[in-house]
Amino acid sequence: MSFSDLWKKITESPSYRPARISVPAANVDIGAKLQTAFAKNENYFVVRINELFLSYSRKWFSTYDPVVFVTTEFIYNAEKFAVPFVVGPTMMSNKMDKIPEGMIFQDTAVAGLHPYRGGNFILSIVLGRNLQENYLRKLIGVIEKTAATYTGGFATVVSSYAKVANVVLDGMETLFSSSDVEPLIGCRKEFMQEALDEFSSGYFVLMNTDENEIEEKKFFVKANRLYYGDSLNNAKPCRDADYVLYSIVAAPRRSDTELLPFHTQFVQLQSYISDIPAALSKEQTDIVNAKRYKLQDTIRMSADLVRGQVKELISEYDTELREMINERQALGGEEIKAPDTRDEWEKEMDAQALNMLSSNK
Repeated sequence: MSFSDLWKKITESPSYRPARISVPAANVDIGAKLQTAFAKNENYFVVRINELFLSYSRKWFSTYDPVVFVTTEFIYNAEKFAVPFVVGPTMMSNKMDKIPEGMIFQDTAVAGLHPYRGGNFILSIVLGRNLQENYLRKLIGVIEKTAATYTGGFATVVSSYAKVANVVLDGMETLFSSSDVEPLIGCRKEFMQEALDEFSSGYFVLMNTDENEIEEKKFFVKANRLYYGDSLNNAKPCRDADYVLYSIVAAPRRSDTELLPFHTQFVQLQSYISDIPAALSKEQTDIVNAKRYKLQDTIRMSADLVRGQVKELISEYDTELREMINERQALGGEEIKAPDTRDEWEKEMDAQALNMLSSNK
């Protein structure tokens, strides 16, 4: 089942009622930083649930388990991809704080950092509830833990999450096929390629209250928390209804590049150079240059980097490798041939790389 089919099933629920607020940048304490409009191949995006407030008046955690379903749809590696994520009782139990009015869950990334590749970007969020005393509670736990592998280990490379994502979507479909899981509020927002000027970093709110009672201009965000009042300075924490505060944020670079596949290739090349005890021979120099060429090509083709950071990483890696090579060339003296520990397959691959490099000269 596609998420569009699942969304149709959710919105057909008799209890479902959307109530969405877009917080103006002027009402956010970091408003100046939110003016970033997403541009194809130039920005990364990250989606976060910044705050989830559940009031005691709805019998949360005594009668009902809260469940937040999030699906982000975007282009990855020239294909349309959907990343589903589930925030349920297991995750909330570790991050919920009790306050006099209810419970607060804070700060969880549910998608990204990933490059924005243009096209339509779709974000769907649903706050639902499940009766605690039913057979679906264990299923929610399984789906939640499965989805958590995304942020636990697959967040850097989306394609690794593909099979798990299908399991999560199938589990979500099973849950919403039952009358015991009730969607309360939700929103599905599509940012169109033809209107990129509207796709910018921002904060959004889903609130379980009548839309006619909402004064959007009175909602503010400070330190990733939702406030309500007449001004940013005088506003008080919002506690009048259940809500989900979430954000889509643009970033120019990512700091977790050591977790991306090409970094292993870089480390292996460093190790190859460091094992050479003196000045590089012509053969060794040719092999190193071939490996550098291959590394640069791998970085350029990475589906997990925007163009600006591709250039930055190639320059950074090449500088480090040149420094290592120059250190050995400065040793001079009689050439000391390092033992060749390559197997026959590795020798054949290096020879092929050398031939490719020579043909490009």
